[in-house]
Amino acid sequence: MPSIAKKFAVAAALGLLCLCLAGAALAAATAELIAQGDALYAQRADLAKAKEAAGLYKQALTADPKSEEAAWKLSRTQYWVGSHVPKDQKLAVFQSGVDAAKQAIAINPKSLPGHYWLGVNYGVYGSAKGVMESLSLVDPIKKEMATVIELDPNYEAGGPYRVLGRLYFKLPGLFGGDNEKAIENLKIAVKKGPHRYLNHIYLAEVLIDEDQGHEANQVLKAVIAGPVEPGLEPEDAEWKTLAQKLLERK
Repeated sequence: MPSIAKKFAVAAALGLLCLCLAGAALAAATAELIAQGDALYAQRADLAKAKEAAGLYKQALTADPKSEEAAWKLSRTQYWVGSHVPKDQKLAVFQSGVDAAKQAIAINPKSLPGHYWLGVNYGVYGSAKGVMESLSLVDPIKKEMATVIELDPNYEAGGPYRVLGRLYFKLPGLFGGDNEKAIENLKIAVKKGPHRYLNHIYLAEVLIDEDQGHEANQVLKAVIAGPVEPGLEPEDAEWKTLAQKLLERK
């Protein structure tokens, strides 16, 4: 007859094995949901596909609340969706993007995409709410971008500098807006992301505001003539269209 100690050891081993198998099954299921979301996100030019992708990332995060990847990808997707839905839907979508990015950071305090997309979603949430009503988000945005710069200043093709440049441009001067700082940050972004054309468009808009139309036109022509960045075909199509409209401004 096996001793009680041996029986306990066998039971413990079986329990541990079950836990390992359950963990592996959860990881596999989460990875599959994320992969399905990625496939739909790649088709985000169709807004319905982007919304489906968000739904799958939410499912993955519900299944595994510790999935940093599901959290930040949900935040990124909500930024895209919120940028394309009617005005009355934007705040709720961007708030979801904020919440998902915060969850990514709670999972991993050094989550590079978590900090980046939190700052981005703060920015678009504030824009949708109105500059004067969202001044409390200015310092949090700066804090998130400072963290991104510390972790990887090249992230998202100069992303943190792009966000800071846009922030300084959009803020009223009385509350920290500064076109000189905007241009400084956006030129860094352009250098770090020469084919991430949102850098150029944001820079051109500041240059236009500063009556530097000739330089702005050169920047916009570079956007229109430039190669498409692989993986960003939906964004590039929109950016080239916007560059053309700015170039044809009266």
